[in-house]
Amino acid sequence: MLNKVKGKLISFEGIDGSGKSTQIKLLKEFFNESKRKAIFTREPGGTVEAELIRRLILSKNKKVNFENKTEILLLLAARYEHFKKLIEPEILKGKTIICDRFIDSTLAYQCRGNIELEKFYFKTSKSLIKNFEPNLTILLDIPPSRALHRINKRKTTTNKYDEKDEYFFLNVRKTYTSLAKNNLRIKKFNALEKKSILADKIKKSILALID
Repeated sequence: MLNKVKGKLISFEGIDGSGKSTQIKLLKEFFNESKRKAIFTREPGGTVEAELIRRLILSKNKKVNFENKTEILLLLAARYEHFKKLIEPEILKGKTIICDRFIDSTLAYQCRGNIELEKFYFKTSKSLIKNFEPNLTILLDIPPSRALHRINKRKTTTNKYDEKDEYFFLNVRKTYTSLAKNNLRIKKFNALEKKSILADKIKKSILALID
């Protein structure tokens, strides 16, 4: 039902270090300057309750090491709160929502091609948000070696994924690539392009959907 209403959900995806946050910031500035309206949110998070769960999931505490299925359940709990309290109501009002990560991140980061985990994820997710998915997904693609170089240049790490190695991100990227091949809603962009050129290409794709 939600995928047939006027409101739109646009998600941004990519491995850490892909420049996703920068492009979302540039898009937000464009929306403000052009007097376009959109709700900018993120996952995990987006509501008070989901932000609490976010802190658990992304904790850098070395003693915190969730089982794979536990982490998926935590992410789905945060998503359900986000979906019921923000995404669903605003989509029904015809609003445009820009979300920093959504369903594809869970498949890429938590499942990483593991068939058993994917089946568990899809079954549980369907019981919560049915088959709801973004109208458009912007995937920023970058070689993990370049992404890690960017991450290492940061003064501080922001979450546990900033400390993952290249092998981890190779698997995450592989899953993203597979998802992009099998989903027309996912538009893949070269994250190594000049920021302004990349921003223009992303804007063009988004405006084609919402204008």
